[in-house]
Amino acid sequence: MSTPLQPTPALRRAVSATIRNVAVVAVVIALLTALVAFFAGGQLSGLSALLGGGVGIVLAGVTWLTMSMAMKNLDSQAAFMVGDYLFKVVVVVAAVLVVKNLTSLDHKALGLALIISVVAQAVIQTWTLARSKIPTIDSPEDIKNG
Repeated sequence: MSTPLQPTPALRRAVSATIRNVAVVAVVIALLTALVAFFAGGQLSGLSALLGGGVGIVLAGVTWLTMSMAMKNLDSQAAFMVGDYLFKVVVVVAAVLVVKNLTSLDHKALGLALIISVVAQAVIQTWTLARSKIPTIDSPEDIKNG
């Protein structure tokens, strides 16, 4: 049995930066979409967008959880990251389907805030990891030769 892969200090720093950036982006998106929706559509739209942004903040927490679990088990890192994205897509679809039957919320404001949050998180996650210029997934051959 081979020894499990261990994260390098550079990878730990990159993951910490990614988690921090995703959380900051989620909070900023929640506040900005709520303000824009409030001024564009009133109090109900602002509250709905804030609710969508709040779900986005919770999804940033899911990113923190999956990235933390991936760091503990680098052999399954890709599965955790794919699972993170798939979970977010399921949550967005479920939220839109649940909210469409609620007449007390602005469906467009909530849906747009949630979608903007998820897309911005994916972009910032990819950008932060790419900017770190370190391999995030090593093949077994690279480890043996390195």
